[in-house]
Amino acid sequence: MERRWTWTELPATVRAEIESVTGPVHTAEPLAEGLTSPFTAVLRAPGRRVFAKATPTTNAKATEHQERETSAAPVVGGRLAPTMLAHLTPHGWDVLLFAHVDGRYADVSPGGADLSPLAHALSRAGRIRPPHGIALPPLADRWAEHLTPGERALLGGTHLLHTDLNPWNILIEDDGHGGRARFVDWGMSAIGPAWAELAYAYLLLLWSEHTPESAHAWLRQFPTWRAASNAGIRAFVTGATAEANARDLPDQAKRWESLLAR
Repeated sequence: MERRWTWTELPATVRAEIESVTGPVHTAEPLAEGLTSPFTAVLRAPGRRVFAKATPTTNAKATEHQERETSAAPVVGGRLAPTMLAHLTPHGWDVLLFAHVDGRYADVSPGGADLSPLAHALSRAGRIRPPHGIALPPLADRWAEHLTPGERALLGGTHLLHTDLNPWNILIEDDGHGGRARFVDWGMSAIGPAWAELAYAYLLLLWSEHTPESAHAWLRQFPTWRAASNAGIRAFVTGATAEANARDLPDQAKRWESLLAR
């Protein structure tokens, strides 16, 4: 990824455009974990905090991710994700502004306090169907070169998927009832079957020190997962393991392969 930017390093035109929405920015706390965009920060302005991410449009990967977030935001904002306040395009830059989520990273380790909020969020996510024609790619396109036409058909669906449920993309807000999970960073969102999001949650659980056996047991609480076809899950694993191997991530490929032993 290209250099990371601080608030004062952003072009004056970009800062002015942001402040036209937020008001005068007093401080900007940079964030660095798990992020694609080269500028990410929590901005403090009068009476509010705003999460901002920005990229020069010459950064094709970051721009694509922000385009996907822009497409997903009207569907998930305020329900499952922070509300997008503005999408700005000052000359040569792409900027997203979100309502700040005052939360902490989720603890979904075995016995973790946030497994229940995660389950509730995944159940809500499984009911989200985006409008027809939304500008997001089918999940199967991600692995087109590794899948047969039949396998790609098994990954068809009409649900909006996050597909990047890593430990930095799940925040827990204190709602007085055990916490509410919010999924942030929808830059890898796609369209596909609802059960595919649960497959991504499986990998999250393994990252969080679950065994394959305990992760499979946890997934069985979801009717969507129990109804998923073995052939569909095999097609998913074929694509996911091919992607992991192409990125030289053999341990991740092995974790994906363990998904088949359900």
